[in-house]
Parts: sequence; C-alpha cells; structure tokens
Amino acid sequence: MALISSSLLIVSLCSKNSTLVNFADHYYINDQSLFHLFKNCKLLEETIIFYCHQITNAGIAFALRERPTLRSLSISSYFEQEDRATLFAASPQLKSLRFTCNSWLREESIKIFSSIFPNLQLLDLSYCDNIPEEGICQVLRSCSEIRQLNLARDSRMKLRGMNFKVPKLEVLNLSHTKVDDEALYVISKSCRRLLQLLLERCCDVTEKGEKYVVENCTQLIELNIMGCDNCSSSLLFQ
Repeated sequence: MALISSSLLIVSLCSKNSTLVNFADHYYINDQSLFHLFKNCKLLEETIIFYCHQITNAGIAFALRERPTLRSLSISSYFEQEDRATLFAASPQLKSLRFTCNSWLREESIKIFSSIFPNLQLLDLSYCDNIPEEGICQVLRSCSEIRQLNLARDSRMKLRGMNFKVPKLEVLNLSHTKVDDEALYVISKSCRRLLQLLLERCCDVTEKGEKYVVENCTQLIELNIMGCDNCSSSLLFQ
C-alpha cells in the first residue's frame, strides 16, 4: 500500500462539497496538497493560508487556475517575492483578498491588485508596513466595488490623498496608523456612506477630525476612537 503524506491525508479528508477550507498554522501543507484541494473541491469559495511556509508562489498560481469558483483568498506571513503578477492572473473573479503581515507587498504589488480585480469588495492589508498611500488610492480608484478596507497597524499610513469619491466604501479600519485631522476631513468628504470607521490608537486625531467625520458621514453606525486621547466621546451623542 502506497504511503500518503500527512498533508495529502488531511486534504483528502476535506469534503468535496466544502466551500471554506482553513489551513491556518498547518505548517505541513505544501504545493501538492494545495493543488489537490483546489482541483477536487468543486464548490470551494474561500481559502485561508496562514503560516503555511511550504507553499510557494508557483503552488498558489497552479492551484488558483484549478478553482474558478474561488471568491476569497487569505494569505499571511508570506515572503516569496518573485512572480507576483502570475500569482493572481488566472483569478480575476476574486472579491476578497486578505494579506495580513505580508512584508513583501510594495506599490507594484498593489497596482497589480487594482488592474486584475475590478470586482474586489474586501481588501485587508493590516500589519503591512511597506505600502505607500499612492498604491492604496489607485486601488480605491480602480476597484469601484470595494466596501471594506483594512489598513490597521500600517505605522506610516496617513491617507491624505483620497481626494476622490469612494461611494461604496462602508468599513474603513485605520487603527494604529498616522491618520490625522486633515486626513479625516478628506476621508469624510470622499466616503460619505461609511458605516464603520475604526481609529483606535490614532494619536494624531483630535476632536476637530472627529467632528468632520460625524458631520459628513451621516450613515455612520460605529466610530471607534478608543485610545485617541485628544478626542471626545461626547461628540458622538450630539
């Protein structure tokens, strides 16, 4: 009887009717097992690949070509930098991309996202410190369907350049960034349909910026200013 690797054994146990597979911290998952999964799970819509260091760019690219039903892809702590464009070229149908803690992301990578994924609705770039504001603005201009954007923990992000309409953006997470009152003025004018704005520990935000948001984002349901010492919760109840 042929031996089956532990990674293929785990994948073989996944139901062919699975729509979500979470490989977070499954360090033994490799390119072969990922390809096997994508080929056999015909209904697969969402995959989470966190801390799977045996998976390569080539492995992800080959797997994506096998699964046109995929709508959401999450990759964390992924450091291989070559052939980024080929990684996603076969998957323009993706609507949700999560790239938490990916140090390889640069402006050229973000430009690829904006050109390949016209229907992108969710983009999570939290804990990615090397992304310039210009790249984010290009995504927001090109991906008109985007509804959720997470830039939390980008210690250099200010987002002052968003001087254009982003009509469908509903959730914006800027916690632990360098966003300030000037940025909030621009954001509040550009994203009037915001439902949630998360500004936890944004130390450069004051009551002035908070007031811009409250006055201009009239559909706002949640404004998180926890840890913003220069803000006042009383503005939220006026």
